[in-house]
Amino acid sequence: LIHFIKRGLIERMDLKFHVNSELFDRLLLPGIPNNTVNFGNIKKLAKLWKIRRECTNQKELHISQTTFIKDALSVGFKDEQMLEAIFILSQHYFSEVKTDNLLLALFLQLIYTHNLSLTRSSSVERLSREEWPRKYENHLAALRPKPVKLHEEEEQLKFLQYRFKDLWSILQEDQPTLNPTLDHLLNPSNTSQDMTFTKVISKADIPMNQVPDFVLARLEVCKNGVLSCIKQGRRLSWPLGDNTRCLETSQPAKMAIDCQKNNQRKIIVINQINEKTLGKFSSTLDGGTVKIHRCKNSFLYLLSPLESLTITKCENTRIITGQVTNIVRVRDCRNMELVTMSALVTVEATWESSLFVSPPNDRKSRKFSDRDFVILVDGQTCGKLQVKPYNVNYKGLGLQDEREPVWKIQPNIVIVNSSIQRSSRNEDIIHLSSEETQPSKIPFININLPNSQFDERKGEDVSETWRQYLEQQDLTSEEKERVEGEVSKLFSRWCRIQKKSRKELNGLISLANKL
Repeated sequence: LIHFIKRGLIERMDLKFHVNSELFDRLLLPGIPNNTVNFGNIKKLAKLWKIRRECTNQKELHISQTTFIKDALSVGFKDEQMLEAIFILSQHYFSEVKTDNLLLALFLQLIYTHNLSLTRSSSVERLSREEWPRKYENHLAALRPKPVKLHEEEEQLKFLQYRFKDLWSILQEDQPTLNPTLDHLLNPSNTSQDMTFTKVISKADIPMNQVPDFVLARLEVCKNGVLSCIKQGRRLSWPLGDNTRCLETSQPAKMAIDCQKNNQRKIIVINQINEKTLGKFSSTLDGGTVKIHRCKNSFLYLLSPLESLTITKCENTRIITGQVTNIVRVRDCRNMELVTMSALVTVEATWESSLFVSPPNDRKSRKFSDRDFVILVDGQTCGKLQVKPYNVNYKGLGLQDEREPVWKIQPNIVIVNSSIQRSSRNEDIIHLSSEETQPSKIPFININLPNSQFDERKGEDVSETWRQYLEQQDLTSEEKERVEGEVSKLFSRWCRIQKKSRKELNGLISLANKL
């Protein structure tokens, strides 16, 4: 009777389980893993660790990176760099690296092969749908179905609906109590914040063999992600500067924030900014999970501290941020310049781009070491990347000193999906430069940064040096005017050549006029 009363209370609560999209954002590898990352090998690894726990009589097994890689290779996994990357991602997300956490991280990588199997089509099927013959043409052409685009959060839901029982068989096995690792994957709705997945299931008093079906019947897409931000969030009307005068063809920018109550993350979506300049330092942006998508020929200055940052499909864009707490993900970008501070950066399908990156300054409080500052790069889809130290012309963006032009801690660069280690091919993928770099100019004066200071001295010194040099020359007034005129023409010609600089200046002037 008590069992049915509890089950009835759960039913009346209209309980749902939402997929934790942040887990996928933080644990997925850059790029598609090799075919040794499959369910069979994951199950073998789980069995190996189960035997080891039973032999040592331990409920939970902590594991080092070296032991994890050794065990994974022994059961059939390949590519040590890929395994190292999975361990690093797990280490940055979980407070402690345990065997169950690593099994969950490995299992999530199966979403790549799941998506490939869903989108694969048969040439025979396409041919069978062909019109024979065409009315106005004398050749065959495939009758293309209308494309159906699914957001990545919907793909995550479909993946779990299809594979949750497999995950249950690995993590739960024959254990009498629920595995707390599942709390990271699913969030119960219509409950208090302290109610986790395992607490809700335990309170419902559901038999273990019925839990998978009970969960699958109540799975829903993430309610604290990009989709909920777009559908239920609030539109942002931040002022944007115009980088060019030809505005007829430019699409309107789309910016939104997820403003629902009791949300664990503050999602901010910045989409389709084309030929614009954005400068923001505010409490709205502070601590946000920022998603930047399809921005072209633009300059974005997001100067507040951020929780995480994802940049996808951006071209010819410069992005400067303050300190990023968790992770920076870059995917499908071309000719992009990113200036940021983060302990973990992943790069996928990105070419001819520059990353000015250094670890955050609170590294001492979290026992920061050389191995904790990591850049993960997909070797199959990336090329011509430049990595240099984070350097800006402002105090207050997380730097302890006025400038930090060289690395005090060099990044640990891990190239996954590359069969050749530290070869000429990898040198083409990414170039690490520890030389002193010129500071990235943040052209704002009154943005209320702590101890902010705009570095204008360099430009003034050059102008003053030129004036003094000209005065020292034995020239008449007319000759000095002619020299000044020629220098002015050369400078104007140089400005015309520097197209990117001119666009940035136009955008800043336009932005200043709108503020």
